[in-house]
Amino acid sequence: MSTPAENEASIKQESGPSGTVQDKPKKIVVRTGDGEVFELKEEVAMEMETIKTFFMEDNISYETVMPLTNVDSWELVKVIEYCSKYVELKNKENFHKELKAFQDEFVKSMSPKTLLSLSNVANYLEIKYFLDFICQAIADHIKSKDVEYVRELFGVENDFTEEEYEMAKTEAPWAHENLDKDLY
Repeated sequence: MSTPAENEASIKQESGPSGTVQDKPKKIVVRTGDGEVFELKEEVAMEMETIKTFFMEDNISYETVMPLTNVDSWELVKVIEYCSKYVELKNKENFHKELKAFQDEFVKSMSPKTLLSLSNVANYLEIKYFLDFICQAIADHIKSKDVEYVRELFGVENDFTEEEYEMAKTEAPWAHENLDKDLY
């Protein structure tokens, strides 16, 4: 048992310049599926419901390294970047304007395959606002694309016969007009 003098010495060591006790920000350590270890700020990590549940609801020690076997390191880097910016902007008056500007830059150089990977990660980590954003980016990307492009992008096999496909085109001709046939 420590004496009051020892407690006071301990508090002074952790005190800031004004004499107030400085709480060390908690870090949460995760390991990705490809073996990379990341130390996340608690406020950023708690944006991810999967991590929040692991540590808060299951009473796991903060010293425990949480495995994220379904997430690769490059994906987690992108998630951390997005969530960190979201947390930074969250309480700002012009939140929506600044977030929109960030989002536009964030997806600017991403391929559709990258967006799909990030949507899976956002779903796995249960980050609703990030999943909504990524799904909208995917929807914006496939808008006005032809069926073959979308099938290839999502890896969907064509199970229509040629006759069935032609019938679908005649039943909904508007869905097959003015399509952008570019490939990724």
